[in-house]
Amino acid sequence: MSTRASTPGIPSSGAATPAPSRRDLEVEHLDAVPSPVSLFGRAVRAKGRSSLGPDDLPARRLVVADAGWSTRELADYARLCGYSLGGPVPSTWLHVRTFGLQMKLMTATDFPLAVLGLVHIANRWRMHAPVAPDAEPTLSVWADGLASHPKGVLVTLAASAEVDGRVVWEGWSDYLARGARLEGAPGDAAGPSHGAVDAGALPERARWRLGADTGRRYAGVAGDANPIHLSKLTAKAFGFKRAIAHGMYTAARAVAALGPRVPEVHEIEVQFGKPLFLPSTVALRTSSTTPGDLAAAAGGTPGGTGRAGARPVQIAVTAKDPSIVHMTGVVSPLG
Repeated sequence: MSTRASTPGIPSSGAATPAPSRRDLEVEHLDAVPSPVSLFGRAVRAKGRSSLGPDDLPARRLVVADAGWSTRELADYARLCGYSLGGPVPSTWLHVRTFGLQMKLMTATDFPLAVLGLVHIANRWRMHAPVAPDAEPTLSVWADGLASHPKGVLVTLAASAEVDGRVVWEGWSDYLARGARLEGAPGDAAGPSHGAVDAGALPERARWRLGADTGRRYAGVAGDANPIHLSKLTAKAFGFKRAIAHGMYTAARAVAALGPRVPEVHEIEVQFGKPLFLPSTVALRTSSTTPGDLAAAAGGTPGGTGRAGARPVQIAVTAKDPSIVHMTGVVSPLG
C-alpha cells in the first residue's frame, strides 16, 4: 500500500488516500519521454473536478526504457543552473527528464485535476547511487496519492530511475489543487509545514540577479513552457503581475551552489513559498559553507555514501528582505 511519503523536514500533509503499490499498477510502455512543450495545448484544454474520491487517480505507471539524453542537453542544463560538468548527473536533472512523463499522465483524460490550475509546492528526491552522464535509465512516473489540504487537495506524483534493474533515484512532486475537496477526508488536515527551515536565521551566502528572460531560458533547457514563466504578457493571462521563475530552477541553482558538499548518495527536500517575480534580486542562504558538514559526515570525502546521523545542510532562497521566502530545503546524506 503506497501513501504520500513523510520525510524529515517535510511532514506529511495528513493521511493520503491509499494508492496501489508501484508493482500493482498497470504498466504503459512508451517509446520515448514525451516533450512537455508538445502537451501544453492539451493542458490548456484540460478540465478538472472540484470533488474527488480516493480512487480517482490513474491506476497505471508510465515507463520508458533506455531514456538517455544528449551531452548537449545535459551541458546546457548544467551551465544554466550552475552545476559542474563531468561528474554524476544531479538529482534535479532526473526530475527534469521525468517531467514529460508527468505531463503525459496529468493531461490524460482520466486525470481528475486541471494541470494548469495546479500549484507546485514541494519536491523530494533520493539519489541511491550515482548516475553517469551517459546513462540510459528506465524512467517511470505514476500518481502516488491524494491528501486533503487546508486550501484544497494535494496530489503526489512519484517517479523513479533504474539502471540495470536497480532503482538509483526516486522523486516525489506535490501539487496543490486549490478549492478542490477530497471526499471522506477531514477538512482541517494540515498541509506541508514551511516552518521546518527558518530562512531568516540562515546566513546570506550570495545574491543572484535573475533577469526577465530567466523563465524562457530555463524552459529552453527543461521543456517546462508553462506560460506563467515565459513573459509578463503570458503570465498576466493567468493572473500574475509578471512572469515568475520556475521553482525547479530555483531549487536546482540552490543545490548546485553547494557543489561538492552534496554527497553522491543523498536526499533533497524542497518547498516553494512566495512566487519569485522576474526580474528580481534574490539571496541564497545556507546553514553552512563547510564541505565537511556533509562530505566528512558521509565518509570523509565529497561524494561519500552517507551515514545515519550526519548533519543536514539547510538552504533557502529569499528576496533581499529575508521575510519573503521563495524556497526552503534540506540536503542530507542518505544512510
